[in-house]
Amino acid sequence: MKTIPFTKEPRAWLRFIAFGALLFLAASLPGRAAPVVSHPPLRHPVAMANRLMGTGPAFYVDPLKGSDRNDGTSGKPWKTVQASLEKLRPGDTLYLAGGVYFENLYCAISGTAEAPITIRSKPGELAIIDGGIPEFETNPAGAWEPAPGGAPDEYRSTRAYPNLRDVVGLFADSNLGLQTYWHPEDLRSQNEVASGDPMKQERGQDVIWSGPGIWYNRVTGRIHVRLAHTHLEHPRVSNYRGETDPRKLPLVIAPYMSTPLYVDLGRHLRFQDLVFRGGGVNNVRLVFGMDLEFDHVTIFGGTYGMRAKNTGPVKFLNSAIYGGIPPWGFLNENALHIYTPTYTDPYSSVTGTGRSRNVARLTAHALLVMEGFEESDVFAYPFNNRWEIAYSEFADGHDGVYPNGTNIRFHDNWVGNMQDDGIYLSSPTRRVCDDVHIYRNYINGCTTAFAFHGRGGPEGSIYIYGNVVDMRGKSRGWWRSKNLKELTPYPGNFFLVHGSGGMLAIESIYFYHNTAVVDGNFPMYLGAAWGGVVPPSSRHVMNNLFVYLNQYPGAGINLIKGSEAKTVIDGNVHWSPDKEAPADWLKTVQAGGWEQHSVVGSPAFLAFSENPTATNDYRIGNGVAVGRATSVPAGVKLEDGVGGRDVGAYQTGSPPRKVGVDGRILVGTPAR
Repeated sequence: MKTIPFTKEPRAWLRFIAFGALLFLAASLPGRAAPVVSHPPLRHPVAMANRLMGTGPAFYVDPLKGSDRNDGTSGKPWKTVQASLEKLRPGDTLYLAGGVYFENLYCAISGTAEAPITIRSKPGELAIIDGGIPEFETNPAGAWEPAPGGAPDEYRSTRAYPNLRDVVGLFADSNLGLQTYWHPEDLRSQNEVASGDPMKQERGQDVIWSGPGIWYNRVTGRIHVRLAHTHLEHPRVSNYRGETDPRKLPLVIAPYMSTPLYVDLGRHLRFQDLVFRGGGVNNVRLVFGMDLEFDHVTIFGGTYGMRAKNTGPVKFLNSAIYGGIPPWGFLNENALHIYTPTYTDPYSSVTGTGRSRNVARLTAHALLVMEGFEESDVFAYPFNNRWEIAYSEFADGHDGVYPNGTNIRFHDNWVGNMQDDGIYLSSPTRRVCDDVHIYRNYINGCTTAFAFHGRGGPEGSIYIYGNVVDMRGKSRGWWRSKNLKELTPYPGNFFLVHGSGGMLAIESIYFYHNTAVVDGNFPMYLGAAWGGVVPPSSRHVMNNLFVYLNQYPGAGINLIKGSEAKTVIDGNVHWSPDKEAPADWLKTVQAGGWEQHSVVGSPAFLAFSENPTATNDYRIGNGVAVGRATSVPAGVKLEDGVGGRDVGAYQTGSPPRKVGVDGRILVGTPAR
């Protein structure tokens, strides 16, 4: 894969040094951060600044002092990472000096199981692998010019970039995403709210400015940008108030096919203390990788943060993928509004169809996607296999994580601040999901915690247990409407089936010992965890603690249909802090043979508030959840000792639980 070279113009080099120093200080040295002129960052890199040097052979790269003709020693470092990869052997460690490397790395090298190859930042420094076009970061003053005939604050690139499909972008100082507009009318619009009629928006009758963004003119090859301020008057929506002149701040502008890291049959590799950004459709791409490890790695942006196929084993530990959905973004502008095989807005159109209209789709569809296979693949097997994703963070996407594969362990992670689905299971490819365990995670600020497609089964088993789902703050799935003050977020769901059952349906899913705080305004008995069961798959919903905000949902709605499948529902606790349960609320369900040992009552949380800004402690006191659990079916193995006599994610006397990078996020804290 071709790397994007550094510019050789001398003054541009000076600008690169200045901007590289700014970015490095801002990202890696707390307390000495350089000024951010766009918007305060939501997230920071998670690199381990005090990681010690390794013990094996060491080689060095420095983008400013190095030369690829050097020998790679500390005194004579190499210049580019791509050229360095070809010189590494099993057991080597490649140390990257702090700074920005404008490269798209193609990595097919191999270590051995006994002597893996390590690629990492130097101790105390931070290397950023950036797939963006260099001049927009190193020479912004010369990269943009006012756009003739454009909107106020609209600029265009001073030169053409032909033969690109599209562009994806970030603010380089804060790593916040830029909208990728599909139509220039939206980029130039002065209107910031929709009519309130979804059909008008879908028919293209609403043209909406949805915040700082870019648009690629495929005819001229020019990239257009507009960083105008937003004016959304709502206490829960952030506005952009930063610099509006792109000549005064660095931007990451990445071609659609830019991939900062592409691992292609790379084996026995370790990536540590690095930042990857500037991806287009994919930021990090793994194809047939074997024995890979990501440790304290941060991925910013890309339509997909990490996308994997035929890869495993993988360890993704104490790392983070942060999408590019900006804090002024809404679900309906980043959602796909086209559902037809013959019409794709804006690339093709049919006059008079009245079909839907897209606004800004490329910003961040999903953060981590583990794919299945197609009949036409050269290698259909193996599936993604033997992944451990632990103590990591996934935030700021439209969707979050798609952990599809075999023998997958996803635990002690934070998933939050998503417009739509937090964890999306059930691969569209048959038989891909099996022995998938999702446990001890903290999920908040999503429209749906667990979503399933309905086309991936019925083979395979998915186990979901010991998780805390906190939907008090609802999701970022706002809908732009005429009266912003009346906006309410989408309700926070526990479980939702996308599509319907049928010949393939959903894998067998087992919910044990979860604590879920969900919206009770919709018919979501058991958080809808019983829904979408189609023979021959099975469903267990046991020993879960469901808290319904606002009201108790309708009990037993359509639940009798589950009798066709192998369904076990029992040992659950139901509670609403707002209303008393209707008399005999459980009787309809119990008459169907389920919930024989379930109860309605308070779990006596150690600290509980419905206020989304409060910190809750979901450990149980002396309430009805104590000693209420029923026995999990024989043969079911719950990892890390999850389970016990008490209902919910905690047992009596459990310590506070922390998740995310180095366990820095306390479960029960508000969405952030």
